[in-house]
Amino acid sequence: MPTETFDFARLLGPLEADQFFAEFWERKYLHLKRSQPHYYQSLICAADLEKIISESDARYPAIRLAKGGGYFAPETYTRDVKHGDESFTGIPDVKRISDEYRRGATVALPAIQRTWKPLGLLCDALQRELDHAVHANIYITPGNASGFTPHYDTHEVFVLQVAGSKRWSIYEPSVPLPHRGQPFTPQAYSGQPPIADVDLEPGDLLYLPRGFLHSTTTAYGFSAHVTIGVTVYTWADVIRQYLQAGNDVLDLRRSLPPGFASKPELKTQVVDGLAAGLERLRTEVDSHALIDVFTERVLASRVPRPEPFRVDVKVVEATTMLSMPAATTYRYSDAAESGLLEFNGVRYQLPAPVASTFRAMVALQRFRPAELPAHLSPEGNLGFSRQLVDVGFLSLDLSRDY
Repeated sequence: MPTETFDFARLLGPLEADQFFAEFWERKYLHLKRSQPHYYQSLICAADLEKIISESDARYPAIRLAKGGGYFAPETYTRDVKHGDESFTGIPDVKRISDEYRRGATVALPAIQRTWKPLGLLCDALQRELDHAVHANIYITPGNASGFTPHYDTHEVFVLQVAGSKRWSIYEPSVPLPHRGQPFTPQAYSGQPPIADVDLEPGDLLYLPRGFLHSTTTAYGFSAHVTIGVTVYTWADVIRQYLQAGNDVLDLRRSLPPGFASKPELKTQVVDGLAAGLERLRTEVDSHALIDVFTERVLASRVPRPEPFRVDVKVVEATTMLSMPAATTYRYSDAAESGLLEFNGVRYQLPAPVASTFRAMVALQRFRPAELPAHLSPEGNLGFSRQLVDVGFLSLDLSRDY
């Protein structure tokens, strides 16, 4: 498996990132024609894809079939394998997949960044650069076939043509920059002609802002491309948190006037009350603190690449040296008689003694469970430490300098 690093600058090259954000990001599509068929060789190639489908243990939904704008039911191309009293479900039937592929179906490998390291590292690099969530899908379509019918995505799209060629028909957006709560519906496409037809060749890049409708077809040869999807955080997301902060303002917790929905004469009072409430929210909510909380939650929601499995480990004991993760990978806040830890997109409510122990861990950074203060019993300190190791928060410190 190739391991060469591929970052955001190389993804856009030779275009500079500053020019991309100034001219194209959320504005218009971009087609980079490189005439370098092996540009993405370090990420993945056609032979890799054949091996993933034929030999790997990628089970549904990590492998899917699509045709005519919809996905096949998984039971049409997967099977269950009995092993003693256990069953392995969703095992791909490679012959059925091959048969449907020859009939024009597209093979999709969703969230391939989870299992294919080079694409995982690329997604990690883009996420660090953009601070938005990034994923990768792969689509393989036979020659003389159509891909998906006209539709738009609610995330930014970078298409990396890995092998073969594919024609992309691009249409004006029917919903400019749709939020992820505004998914495509067939009514959004009214048969309008495309604004461009783009032929992607190996090594080419196509960027589509969310909302741009598109459809695809192949000619005589097959096509394999990687779609890098960027699910963005929007100002609407920030404002949603801003409004949620209104729960802490007493006047905004007061009820609307009785009869507000059935008495038209109260409408002016309600409108004026709304304006006053928004002004009170603006003056009483600390915007700097709110943005700090928002960004901390974004960072804490990132799921880091798991450490490789090791056979040479020991069960965590009271004398095992443990290490805290980087402060940017989690968020901790104190509440009344408790604490809240946010890590890997999960929130953990910590009772008061546990929260005190956690704060001690933060202060120490490297520690043995036996060295923690006695907010909990020795067994409690050890159990809590083991729990944090189990969820991937604490790591075993394998350095030899202690």
